[in-house]
Amino acid sequence: MKRANRALGLVALLLLLHGLFVLFRRALESPGATTDESSTDSSQTAPSSNVHDKFSIDNDPPISENTNHQNRINSTLCQYNECLKGRWVPRDPPFESLADFQKVFATRGSTIWSKCEIANPPAGVTRTPKEKERLEQQRMVDVMNWVWKPARGEQIPWDAEDLVVRLLKTPGGIVFMGDSLSQGHDHSFGSYLQEAGMQLDVNPPHLPTDSGIRSHILHPGHPKTLELQKRAGVPDSRMLYPVYSIIEEHMLVHEDDLRYLTELYGAEPDWQWHLHSMKRADDWGKFFKWMTETRPGEEESVTRDTILFLNTGAHWSRGTLYMLPETGDPIEERSTLTRLYRTMVKMVIQQFSEQTRLTVMYRATNPGHPSCHLYSKPFSSAKEAREDEARFLELMDAQATSAVDRKVRRRWDWDLFDTHSHVWRKEIEREQRGREAAVKRGEDVQRVKWLFVDLYEMSLQRPDAHGAPGRDCLHWCLPAVYNEWTRHIYHLLYLEMEQ
Repeated sequence: MKRANRALGLVALLLLLHGLFVLFRRALESPGATTDESSTDSSQTAPSSNVHDKFSIDNDPPISENTNHQNRINSTLCQYNECLKGRWVPRDPPFESLADFQKVFATRGSTIWSKCEIANPPAGVTRTPKEKERLEQQRMVDVMNWVWKPARGEQIPWDAEDLVVRLLKTPGGIVFMGDSLSQGHDHSFGSYLQEAGMQLDVNPPHLPTDSGIRSHILHPGHPKTLELQKRAGVPDSRMLYPVYSIIEEHMLVHEDDLRYLTELYGAEPDWQWHLHSMKRADDWGKFFKWMTETRPGEEESVTRDTILFLNTGAHWSRGTLYMLPETGDPIEERSTLTRLYRTMVKMVIQQFSEQTRLTVMYRATNPGHPSCHLYSKPFSSAKEAREDEARFLELMDAQATSAVDRKVRRRWDWDLFDTHSHVWRKEIEREQRGREAAVKRGEDVQRVKWLFVDLYEMSLQRPDAHGAPGRDCLHWCLPAVYNEWTRHIYHLLYLEMEQ
C-alpha cells in the first residue's frame, strides 16, 4: 500500500513538473517575452522609428498594438494635453543659492543665467547696486525652485541627448515660429541642449539665409556630435541640416494679407503702415519645403516629420491693429477682432496645407499677468489661478497712470489670448477629422499633421515668473517656464514614437 502511494505521488510530481515546463516554454515564445541579451532599458534606448504614427489631438493616446512592455510604460505616463493639467510644486531638493542653480542650468550653455529683474522699490526707497544684484540673483533662484507636476500620470525624465536623437530622425529638426515669446523659448531651448555637452553652430554658410531665420546644427566633428549621429543611425548628409531653428514671424501673415484681412473687417483702404517693428521672414514657405524634403540616402533612417512649434497671438489686439474702426463699444470691437483672428487662422492653416512631412504643434498663447509684481510664488492650483484671472480688468487698470493709459492697456487685449487660442483648437480638430476621414477612405494622406498644445493653464499659474515685474508682465524670466515647455515637447515626441 505504501509502495502504491509513493508511485502515485511520483506520477503527480512528474505531471506538475511537465505542466510548469509547458507554461515556461509558452512564456518564452510569447510576443512580450525577452531574454537577458535582448531586453533593453526604455529610458536609455530610443524606440524604433520604423512606423510613422500620427499625433492625436485628444487627451487619450491612439490605441496601441505594441508589446505588453510598451503598454506597461505608457500606463504610467500622462497623455498629451492631460500632462498640462496639474500644478507647480517646490523643487526637491531646492536650490539653496545661485551657485547651486548654475551647476545644473548655467555651466556649459551659451548664456550663464544669473538674475531675474526685480520690481522697482516703493517710493522713497533706494537700493545700492550690490543690494539690487543680490535681490535679482535671489529671484532667479526663487523662480527656478518650482517644477511642473501633472495631476495624473508623469512625464518621462528629461534627456537632452535622446531628444536630439529623435530630432535627427527628422529632415529639419524642430522649428520655433512666432514672436518674441517664441524667440525666448528658442534661446532657452538652445542653452538646455548645450548644458548636455552639445556644441552648436548658428547659420553655417552652406544653409540658406534669411534675416528672420536662424538655424542651428551640431558642430561637425565634435565627440558629442559623433555620438549622437551614431545613436540616431543617420548619414553624414543629415548632420548638415538643423537640429532646431527659429523663424521670427510676429503675425504669420505679411502686409498684403494683413491689409486684406483688416479691410474685410472695416479698415479703410490704403491705411498707413506703422508695423515696421513686426519681424517677418521673407519666404518661410520656401524654407519649410527645404526643411521637409526627403534627401537621397536618408530614406531608411530619416523617417519622421519635421516639427513646427507655432504661435501667433500676443500681437493680435486692437492696440496693434490700430486700423480697425473704433466704434466706442468695446464688446463689438473685440468681437470683430476675434472674427478677424479666426479668418487669419484659416488662412494660415491653408498655407501650411501645401507642406508634407511636417507636424505642427500649435502652442496656446501664454497669459500675461497684470500687476505681476504682487506675486512671489506660483498659484497653488488652476482654480486659484482662474479666480485671479477673473480680476483681470481690475488688476490691469490698477497699473494705469491716466485715463489714456488705461485705454491703451485695455486695448492690449491680453484677456482674449485664451479665447483666440481656442479658435486654433477648433480649427485643428476640424483638420484632424478631415485627415482621419481620408485615412479611413484609404487615401494616401500626405497633409500636415496638427496638434494643439494647451500650455495656457500651466503658464497661468506662474504670475511670479515674468521678466520684469511692474514693467513686463508678459514675457518670462529665462529659462524657468520655457524649460518646462521644452520638457513637454520631449514628452510628446516620446509618446508619438512609443505609441
